[in-house]
Amino acid sequence: MRSNKPWILLFFLALIIMGGITLRMTSAAYYFKYVVNRPELLGTFVPAYLLAAAAGTACTPLLTRFIDKRKLMIGLMLASTVLSAAFLFVDADQIVVMYALQIALGLVLGPKSPLSFSMLADSADYNEWRNGRRATGMTFAASSFAQKLGTAVAVGVIGTIFTWLGYVPNAAQSTDSQAGIVWLMSVIPASFTLMAAVIMIFYTLDNPTMARIQADLAARKSALTS
Repeated sequence: MRSNKPWILLFFLALIIMGGITLRMTSAAYYFKYVVNRPELLGTFVPAYLLAAAAGTACTPLLTRFIDKRKLMIGLMLASTVLSAAFLFVDADQIVVMYALQIALGLVLGPKSPLSFSMLADSADYNEWRNGRRATGMTFAASSFAQKLGTAVAVGVIGTIFTWLGYVPNAAQSTDSQAGIVWLMSVIPASFTLMAAVIMIFYTLDNPTMARIQADLAARKSALTS
């Protein structure tokens, strides 16, 4: 698998995307408690994202019908970067704006899971074409591990930032601590999705390339059975 560059890129893509999502979702509780001072809103804020993400997921087949998967993923990650960063400029009383951005983020990030799975299947085809074996199980297992690793990295980042800023639980937060919480909801996850977009620039398995690979694999199988 080390010679499978697309798979390696997808491994880091999964790690970074999951890290960014975990950062925002975990930080939301602190954001509403210590910045917005409306902790009860968390009960609808998170489901708003999940419902929007489900809608975004449902739109994936339509999107991929007209847009190359690689280009689509780059576009989604760049849009997520802008939407996440926008939280930096939202005032604590702009509840409607927060929800609008959250729903937009859900719609934009919803397609990333089916897109990632489809790209992992493409990387398995690429591995079979290049090395003679698909290694499908290893491909998907490594992606699952990358997501878990991304979650762990995000939790570590949150803990490190809170320690650095002098966060004190269940107490009024300092200006620095509040600013750090806002950054955990905005700029930091935005940097994760921006990194994801950069990674996808180097991903070479676009639709024309996969069409050639799959045609070649089909020709090989046909030659073996004839």
